[in-house]
Amino acid sequence: MASAFGQSGAPAVPVPGSRRGQEIQIQYADDERGRFAERLFIFPQFAALNPGGPTALGSFDTQEVQITSNRTSFVRLVAMRGVLQLSSVLPLTGLEEASLLLRLQINGEEDLITSGNQVNNGLSFASLFSADTAPWFWFSAPPRLRVSDILQAVITNISVAGEGSPVLTPELSLRIVDDEWWRALYGGDFDEENVNS
Repeated sequence: MASAFGQSGAPAVPVPGSRRGQEIQIQYADDERGRFAERLFIFPQFAALNPGGPTALGSFDTQEVQITSNRTSFVRLVAMRGVLQLSSVLPLTGLEEASLLLRLQINGEEDLITSGNQVNNGLSFASLFSADTAPWFWFSAPPRLRVSDILQAVITNISVAGEGSPVLTPELSLRIVDDEWWRALYGGDFDEENVNS
């Protein structure tokens, strides 16, 4: 099999009949040609969230994605993006994204958002995704995930319940790359000689 780097062609492989199989085969061939590939994972549609916070029924929703890969056992979560898809109250005040709190877990065990004491904490969409020039939240040290890991997102609308409080519908997506590609392009090997020079 040809190496993923430095090759001008891909090995001859049969093209599966299904559309999904053809897409996977194209990605595989792109990898073999040395092209950088990443995948966007989109969480299933979140419910419209009523105001009221984490104890109010209908003010939070949980969705999951299972991590998959073309052929490697590990991937890196390099970035995530949350947006306010819809609001029941218009025009927007600009405070809606501050009312959406995100909690993100791996396999229901490890929180990616924490206060340090491992209680159930969330961080607002405004804190994570509000920069117009860089709306994605990029991990400086992307978490390494196993293929088949479950990423669980809980989004809560903490708007104060009352007349005129908005019902908010969020959307969340992830950017994921194969671990070997991330290490080859960004990780590198620790070179103590270069660090000390």
